[in-house]
Amino acid sequence: MSRSKCLTLGGSIVAAFVLSATATAAGPEITRFAFEDHYVDTQTCPGMTLETQVEGHVTIQEFSETRAQVHQRLIYTVTANGKTFTDNESFTEFADTDTGVSTFSGTEINIQIPGYGKLLADTGTLTVDFSTDPWTVIHEGGPHPFFHDGYGPLCDYLST
Repeated sequence: MSRSKCLTLGGSIVAAFVLSATATAAGPEITRFAFEDHYVDTQTCPGMTLETQVEGHVTIQEFSETRAQVHQRLIYTVTANGKTFTDNESFTEFADTDTGVSTFSGTEINIQIPGYGKLLADTGTLTVDFSTDPWTVIHEGGPHPFFHDGYGPLCDYLST
């Protein structure tokens, strides 16, 4: 799944649940769900077909009609050109739909190659204002090579 799809998924999940939120004095409303999917990805590395399986676990805490916290634990297993890699992601998005600002904290990308180790990882925090075009990075803490440079190292690995 491309990063823009993942960020969009996160934003869509937040929007869908936050807009229907009903905050109570008893604390945040919590929604949990899990999913599995299998799909063919032709966008991540143009010209390549990536057979992708994903297992996801999502927890959404709605604090108000405009503020939510979404924790995503995603495990992608991908095969292309006879090679396999795993992307283990575990991150939390703190979203405010009033401002359009979201902060992502954790491991947003963690691509591992069997017998090689880590190929690409984005970890730490990233605060983005999605109300601007293009999106504005407000704060960045930790290395985020994927966010800045994309899947280049992964596509290079898969093409050799």
